[in-house]
Amino acid sequence: MDALMQIGQAAEWVGLPEKTIRYYEGIGLVSPLRAENGFRLFRKQDIQSLIVVKGARGLGFSIEDSRSLLTLYKNQDRTSADVKLLATKQLEETREKIAQLRSLEEKLKHLTDQCRGNEEPDCPILDFLVRYQ
Repeated sequence: MDALMQIGQAAEWVGLPEKTIRYYEGIGLVSPLRAENGFRLFRKQDIQSLIVVKGARGLGFSIEDSRSLLTLYKNQDRTSADVKLLATKQLEETREKIAQLRSLEEKLKHLTDQCRGNEEPDCPILDFLVRYQ
């Protein structure tokens, strides 16, 4: 991959929608060249940046943490400790989300077990929603 790519080619190569790539450009994650006709021209380093951000987002990193990881990726003087710190933070946030989802699962299981699911209008699920605060 040495040639310049237009956005459609870059999107296909990286596996991201063009809209996402435009968004990433808009927030400064990538800065492709512009041809005289205004077309975006993605260089090898732009493609690599998109791949790094796609991977980070795929692991649940926020945009800002993805930006930090991209900065670290580009910095040859980085330390792996800096990268690990971000990943450890993400791991803890992921564990918290999993705990919240398990709690939600338990509540939903309890409510669905309580609901008879018959022709009667009474429904503990709706009763819960009315009381939920």
